[in-house]
Amino acid sequence: MKKAALFFDRSYVDAHFCFTELAKHLVENNFSVDLYHLANPYNPPPVFYDDRIRVFSFPLSKFQKTEFQTKIRFYKDYKYSVVFGTPVKGVWLAYQAAKTQKIPLIYLADEIINPKTKHFAGIDYEKDKKKDIIANKYAAATIALSEKRFQYQKKINVLPDEHKYFVIPNAPAGSAVKLKSNYFRDIFNINDNKPIILFIGSINWKLAKKIFEDTKNFKNKEYHIIFHGRSKNQMGKEKHPFIKISETPLPSYLINYAFSSADIGLALYDKTSVAEAENGETGGKIGTYLKNKLPLIAGNLDVFHTFEEKNVGVFWDGNEDIDKIIKKAISKKDVMTENIPLFFEKNYNYDTFFNPFLTFINEII
Repeated sequence: MKKAALFFDRSYVDAHFCFTELAKHLVENNFSVDLYHLANPYNPPPVFYDDRIRVFSFPLSKFQKTEFQTKIRFYKDYKYSVVFGTPVKGVWLAYQAAKTQKIPLIYLADEIINPKTKHFAGIDYEKDKKKDIIANKYAAATIALSEKRFQYQKKINVLPDEHKYFVIPNAPAGSAVKLKSNYFRDIFNINDNKPIILFIGSINWKLAKKIFEDTKNFKNKEYHIIFHGRSKNQMGKEKHPFIKISETPLPSYLINYAFSSADIGLALYDKTSVAEAENGETGGKIGTYLKNKLPLIAGNLDVFHTFEEKNVGVFWDGNEDIDKIIKKAISKKDVMTENIPLFFEKNYNYDTFFNPFLTFINEII
């Protein structure tokens, strides 16, 4: 059996379908997978319930790195056919393994490390960015989350025109389906039929923080707003008089079930923030909402006008009264929901975009 190693220096792998779907799709196509991730007390470890996927802690200490290097050099159980890595530490570890074992490296660009904006925490921009560029140029191919993102990455990492790349969105696989679920209604004891407006993320996002503040005087409305955090204690200790706060991170196998219990999804990225403008278009919450047939309230990147043009969402400029925008979305909800399956299939379904990449992988290993 072919074997792949996925080096993800990320703490909450289960929150990102670009990670979990890759592991599952490789296994479904006759690979075994070793997945390395950053363990922490605030997020659950990735769970797959598949003995073909082994999960390891990412090597960080000097001892752990030495132990890892020994294993990939001398242990048969750690011989791989291909390795994948996320920038920067993940892809550098993958680069070392690829060089040692003389196997292909795939650069998974879930983030773009821009030394000018420096929005990515925990790296040395002078030293680590050089490693990032070396590994990206060495890679047999890059997985980018959108065409626009790759062109930006190509410029930042000075990639040659002939560099191979595949666009695979950060979204779940399968058709857009709304599961029968009362998850949020059950945990918050919501007994009415009012629509649930869901935001997944943290209040560190500018527009999320704006909604959090602007709704403090809300009383009884014809809808509920729920903020679902990706990490324990991420939402802070402040109680909100209107917004319900869900602070329990979910394993990947429960995400679609939980989010299907909502009615509309908030995709909040502010174009005045460089980091949000760079990454918002490929945010995992967008594909996840659409997978579960939740129409979008999207603000305020220019590219998000597409959702309203395709009638699967409502654009929010970030300044207009959010109550007015939510009511507009509710009034159009049924029509937008009907339009989602075709839009999702064309633009987000992981299956659709993975197949050309699989053909490539099978050709080079």
